[in-house]
Amino acid sequence: MPHLLSLPNELISTIANELDTRKKFRGTCRRINTVVSPRLFSSIIIDIDGGLIDAGISQLEALATKSTCAAEYVRTVYIYCLAPHDYDLHTRLIPTFVGGRLIKKPVKKLNHPKIDWVQGKIRELLPEALSMLKGATTVIWAMYSTNPDWASALISASLETLPALGALHLTEAPGHPELWPAHLNRIPNLTKLTVRGGPDGAVAEIIANSPHLTRLNLLVPGHRHGVGDHAGTLHSFLGKIPQGRPLHLEHLAITGYCVRFDDKTLPHLRYLRSLELKYIPYIPDDERQYYTEDLLSKSDRFGSSSEHLWGAVRREGIPIEMVIAPADDAVIDYLALATCIKKIGLLEADTDILAEKFFTQVVPRHSKTLVSLSVETEFEGPWCFGKRNVDIFLECTQLFELSIAVNTSSTNEEEDDSTDNPVVSHFLATSCNTSIHPPRVKL
Repeated sequence: MPHLLSLPNELISTIANELDTRKKFRGTCRRINTVVSPRLFSSIIIDIDGGLIDAGISQLEALATKSTCAAEYVRTVYIYCLAPHDYDLHTRLIPTFVGGRLIKKPVKKLNHPKIDWVQGKIRELLPEALSMLKGATTVIWAMYSTNPDWASALISASLETLPALGALHLTEAPGHPELWPAHLNRIPNLTKLTVRGGPDGAVAEIIANSPHLTRLNLLVPGHRHGVGDHAGTLHSFLGKIPQGRPLHLEHLAITGYCVRFDDKTLPHLRYLRSLELKYIPYIPDDERQYYTEDLLSKSDRFGSSSEHLWGAVRREGIPIEMVIAPADDAVIDYLALATCIKKIGLLEADTDILAEKFFTQVVPRHSKTLVSLSVETEFEGPWCFGKRNVDIFLECTQLFELSIAVNTSSTNEEEDDSTDNPVVSHFLATSCNTSIHPPRVKL
């Protein structure tokens, strides 16, 4: 009978991922340690708050003093809270299960000397600990409002020393712009940037100093999606890039900011393959009387209607392969004329006439290239999966992911499981028999 060590490394790694005792399993022998460690230590969370204080300080000490081998395997770093609250003044309750019941129990209070000691240790150990993560390729940093002022500068300086860092995710601390890193603009190999909030000037500096950037995500935090709710625009974010040195962006996702494609922004979009536009604010003509002159000027100069945006993409011949956007006339018209679309994600799909055009013109046009399709609709109707479009989906020979609501009108409405729908069952059985890649369906 073959024993564990006779298995290939891939199977040993798969077995380890299913175990609750991966750390103990890792210690059974040298080979298993070599196989399991890269996955086990692939990510690290730096979060020093409340009950995590002792573990957090120990973690920083182990990294800073090189007393752990985990540092060499870390590829993703999560940075959250970097200072404990003053629990003598602000007692926090945490949910805890006791005897099967959920109760709220106060965390251990800290006195002022303890807080000062913890912050001192963080300030001493954090730079050295982060500098040990030479193989880290991704940093996800959420700025907490409780963090001390010096934390941002300390982290920024440390991140600039990581040679493999290529992806950076930044989330602002709402209401605390002073916590945003002032000089986080010297990461030479940055290719992916995701920013949720933050001063547009500081974000523009990061973009301008990242000439290798290919993926850019700009997201307004919360629900601030109006023209006057946030200062940033696509123009302001790209405005500091030196002339004659355009970015070669392949992916652009924007949520909640004003967007206009013109001679200032289009040079950076010539190589775009993926475009995601959500909640793009714009003041239409029939609502202009409700806005101030300043907001109207901002909308006219830096905003665009959906028709203008998708019309510009089509006129400029930008080779988009992935589209995520609200299902309006402009995006459906664009998709009906585009070629080689591989992924479509439609939001707020609620217009019946557009559904007819989408399933009779768009989907058949891309049936040989479409790999992923997602449709979000609030109501049952022609946007849902059913008898009227099942044969259209069966023509999509490359479809691997399908997320769509199911019409119940053609089946027993008392059944809760969508897979009991005979139309769904027919689609699943037929697609699995005819497709090289049977679709991963979410109905």
